[in-house]
Amino acid sequence: MGEEIKISVRELMEYVYKGGSIDNRFRTSTSLTEGTAIHQAVQKEYLTDDKKEVPLRLEYEAGELKIVVHGRCDGLLQTDDGVVIDEIKSTSSLLENISIEDFPVYWAQAKGYAYIYAKQEGLKEIRVQLTYVQKKSKEKKRFLEVFSMNDLEIFFNHTIDQYMSFAKLIAQLREKKEQSIPKLKFPFPKYREGQRHLAGAVYRTIQEKRNLYAQAPTGIGKTMSSLFPAIKALENNEYERIFYLTAKTVTRLTAEESLLLLEKNGVNLRSVTITAKDKICFKDESICQPEHCEFAEGYYDRINGAMVDVLRNETQITREVVENYARKHKVCPFEFSLDLTDVVDVIIGDYNYIFDPRVSLKRLLPERKKKTALLIDEAHNLVERAREMYSAEITKNAFWDIEEEWSAVNEPLTKAAKAVTKDLAALGHTEKVKTVDEISGSLEENLERFTEAAELELKDDQESEQAEALLERYFSAQNFLKILMLVDDHYKQIVTNERDDISLKLFCLDPSEVLKHVVKPFRASVFFSATLSPFAYYKDMLGGEREDYILRLPSPYHAEQIEAVIAPISTRYKNREQTAEKIAERLYHQVKNLNGNHLFFFPSYQYMQLIYDEFQKFKDINTVEQEQGMTEERRDDFLAQFVEGGQLVGFAVLGGVFSEGVDLRGNRLNGVAVVGIGLAPRSFEKELIKDYFIEKGKNGYDYAYVFPGMNKVLQAGGRLIRSENDHGIIQLIDDRFLTSKYIQLLPEEWKDFQVVR
Repeated sequence: MGEEIKISVRELMEYVYKGGSIDNRFRTSTSLTEGTAIHQAVQKEYLTDDKKEVPLRLEYEAGELKIVVHGRCDGLLQTDDGVVIDEIKSTSSLLENISIEDFPVYWAQAKGYAYIYAKQEGLKEIRVQLTYVQKKSKEKKRFLEVFSMNDLEIFFNHTIDQYMSFAKLIAQLREKKEQSIPKLKFPFPKYREGQRHLAGAVYRTIQEKRNLYAQAPTGIGKTMSSLFPAIKALENNEYERIFYLTAKTVTRLTAEESLLLLEKNGVNLRSVTITAKDKICFKDESICQPEHCEFAEGYYDRINGAMVDVLRNETQITREVVENYARKHKVCPFEFSLDLTDVVDVIIGDYNYIFDPRVSLKRLLPERKKKTALLIDEAHNLVERAREMYSAEITKNAFWDIEEEWSAVNEPLTKAAKAVTKDLAALGHTEKVKTVDEISGSLEENLERFTEAAELELKDDQESEQAEALLERYFSAQNFLKILMLVDDHYKQIVTNERDDISLKLFCLDPSEVLKHVVKPFRASVFFSATLSPFAYYKDMLGGEREDYILRLPSPYHAEQIEAVIAPISTRYKNREQTAEKIAERLYHQVKNLNGNHLFFFPSYQYMQLIYDEFQKFKDINTVEQEQGMTEERRDDFLAQFVEGGQLVGFAVLGGVFSEGVDLRGNRLNGVAVVGIGLAPRSFEKELIKDYFIEKGKNGYDYAYVFPGMNKVLQAGGRLIRSENDHGIIQLIDDRFLTSKYIQLLPEEWKDFQVVR
């Protein structure tokens, strides 16, 4: 027997029998959790001899292929008339509107389980039951059918026949991949300094099902050093896919370029890049309903053809490729890219597809996670991103607006909104901002009542302006309830009372526990960045544990390539007006001393503008400045002006799009200056973080302010030297850079600095 293809009963039946349109007229964000709870509630009612979650498996030989169909049927019931296969489905529809002919894909799934069980038990016939449970009322409606073994055999053979061409394609692609990986060599003549060490650590981490935290300074080639060994580790067939996760579009492009280089070097695999829905949607508005979008209408009737076509003809399924095939087959490009994640080998996308509870891929079930490795690029960004993902906020006036707008239309919705408004008003009192130790149970109950009432309303209307506002409030309430389930001593509950409104925020002080929980089901996770510094802080904040691997590599560049300068001028807020002229002169001096292009970084747009205006008195210098809210096209235009041999000065913001992930090699960039130490302004939230870590026995001020700020400085400075042949100047402007704390945080190659006064 040749190739073996494994597929679950559910996946098989959905591939063959699912049809119709994408219709996201209204879909709750908790359907998966709700469905699980409903399944468990029904299964609790089973009798003593009944069985639940029964594992079933069938090996089906089809020529050179062995198809292994597996799954767990919800229930195996013992009755006087024989065994009954029970398939449980939750629904928000009214039960009286559901007939026995509805949802053929559900019947197909139940019949699939029935066939496997009847075959292994030698039964001549078997009963199959579909149990529908109404989500809100929890009422049940059951349909029971009796099938002969002969009928089930015909059905199952037909199903396999329909699936066979796709199975053969998957088997062919897998065979080509498996033949190519052992022959794959590192795509460069030699490893850079530190590169082999990183590649070996990534390979070992995946082989041993561990986690790795790696600081790999700029120039090592960390994208290739992680992708190459992760692909080599696919050789043993113990795991199936790689997620390459990043926060920036530019680093996604770097991953695509690395895969292209590996393909030219002989590897044969498939990758897909996931692009955010609002960016890749073909329509002006992302309304995923058949009457509004021809790419949603009939999507499931055409998606199989689109999948086969693109997998046969493409290896790297980038955004452009996704769009081309989506137009050709008239399918939604975003859903198309998500469906491809089930069958490709490498997925490139944003952190949120794994970490954000609102948009993470629900299709990535536990069995698949075990066979998936995570490569998390620029991992220093994940700390703040995770804080945002695992925090949630609601405001009193938002619910008051709903109360006003719907009072004459929907009484249950109005009452629920009014109750939430009242609960939030009770938290207000006199302080502008404060924390509360507990949230009343009534607020949680009233938010649940509100979401239930909103669901009923939104099922029928999601298009009017009134409904759009309701939808926004609904999702904020749902997210709040979801995050509320995570709240523990890693959180603070913040009440803000200003501008005649009251807000309640569930603020995640320390995301490490949630991150640890998220990555645990995956085979392996590799967190890497050029600036995981200080290392202990980032390992701690990203959920690292004692048994995890760590790797800190020195820079492959030499100190002689960098002229480091510290100018001890105060950039504190109170001194900025007085020192603006001095700083502008220092920056001008840098430009005049070293011909070429320079990038200057500032802690805020306001401060950048202050120095930019002062700098304009130097008429012999061409300048360009970063704008707030730049589109991708405008960002590209900004960078395109930094040409080889140019004489341009760019003004940009620390922590912004130009301070990391930007690669201006050679003479495209000759000098960098960082004005300020990157400290975030003092705030109520930052002070809470500081106090939290002090209580944990750590330096709270460093955790809240110094380390995140200095990371921005290191990232910005890292734009300067991008290859072995680059040389340039890095100027740090702030007197605090000369204190022992900050000197310790400087990279080794910056420590041979000159002080200019």
